[in-house]
Amino acid sequence: MKRVISILAIALFTLCLCTPASAAAAQKEWTFMVFLNADNNLDSFGVGDMQEMATAGGSNDHLNIVCLIDREHGPATLNYITKDGPQVVKEMGELDMGDYREYVRFVTDVAKAYPAKNYCSIIWNHGSGWKNANGEIIKGISYDDSSSNHITTNQLTVAMKEIEAALGKKIEVFSFDACLMQMMEVAYALKDGCDYLVASEETEPGEGYPYKEIIQNFKKGMTSEQVATMIVKQYAASYDGGSAGNSSTTQSAIKCSELNNLTDAINGFAKASMAGEFAAEFKSALNRVQKFYYRTNIDLGHFLALAKDSIKDEGFQTAAKKLEAAFAKAVICNGLSGYNTKNATGLAIYFPTSSYSFSAEYKDLAFAKDCMWEAMVMDYYKKAAAKTLVADVSRGDVSSLMAYVSTANEKNREVSAHVIAKLNFHVFAEGGLDEATQTNVRNLLSELKTR
Repeated sequence: MKRVISILAIALFTLCLCTPASAAAAQKEWTFMVFLNADNNLDSFGVGDMQEMATAGGSNDHLNIVCLIDREHGPATLNYITKDGPQVVKEMGELDMGDYREYVRFVTDVAKAYPAKNYCSIIWNHGSGWKNANGEIIKGISYDDSSSNHITTNQLTVAMKEIEAALGKKIEVFSFDACLMQMMEVAYALKDGCDYLVASEETEPGEGYPYKEIIQNFKKGMTSEQVATMIVKQYAASYDGGSAGNSSTTQSAIKCSELNNLTDAINGFAKASMAGEFAAEFKSALNRVQKFYYRTNIDLGHFLALAKDSIKDEGFQTAAKKLEAAFAKAVICNGLSGYNTKNATGLAIYFPTSSYSFSAEYKDLAFAKDCMWEAMVMDYYKKAAAKTLVADVSRGDVSSLMAYVSTANEKNREVSAHVIAKLNFHVFAEGGLDEATQTNVRNLLSELKTR
């Protein structure tokens, strides 16, 4: 008898779990789907965010809210959010949320079960732009502590292609509720798979997105651009004395159809930069530019403004103005709070101050392959290093060369080869230096070749 009762109870329980999915079968205006990877130290924040969505009213006649949450000490569950709280639709077991294929399955399955005219998809987790703070370049998002896996920048491109093929269209709004993801390199990886990209240049506080305010302001009839802009504004307001208090934050929305034009403008800027001798001006701009938690991430718009103000070359000015115009079209909304991020303009890019910090793995990114930014950065390193070292050695001072050799490594061998060629010509071809200085330079260059 107990077994019969148990079977009936399970059947009724299963029916209840399926009710939200059945109710959502009709097409709505929007499906808001969150790939919530809380299998890490953000677990409590993930649970809290789903409660925020419910407190805001949950799903309604024009909006489905669906969350796949993988918790730190428990299995993953698929949840349909109602005003009464998260309703478990399906027990998913232990998932590897660091596998991009799980994200693809999540989006395509949810789109099928909860069809809508428009989709807003969020990846919720730790983010690292395209790199990790431990010194290893691992380029990604959605770090799963159980599997030690993550989704790389290049895998995001694959995921978006597979999703578009399955849905027959792009995702209207793609967002990262994560740190440091609003970078040109990441945006470029996603540009062909979504209409608008929302993310932060800087780290996000633990509270992340203000989901209560976002859901409350997800009004009927909103366009994709309005939704993307709304998320940015609600986020900034929440940390500017709002529901999350006061913090220095960034959040911006990118119109992805403008990213190819922005890339072309960056190429023009790079060509003009490499055509001139602007190492001193670039160095000054790098010292003053808005940087983020990873100091190798600089704000592209602020760097452009600083360089444009200091370099008066006509060709450079023309290229800078074109980049300025393209940037303004691409960044449709920029929301800031606090003082430390006051110069952020909405899109970061990779530019380490020193060549020995530049990762060779950057070349693997699609943006690096299709754009001249990396070539421009390397050109700057070469010009800046050679100019300083040649000038110092000419005065018989080898201290700067000694410092350069001490920091040289596999990351800046291209720059080192340029430095060696310039110093060999200046010291041993042109001559004019005393024998002791020549000996010191010869020994230092020999050591540099081994690094």
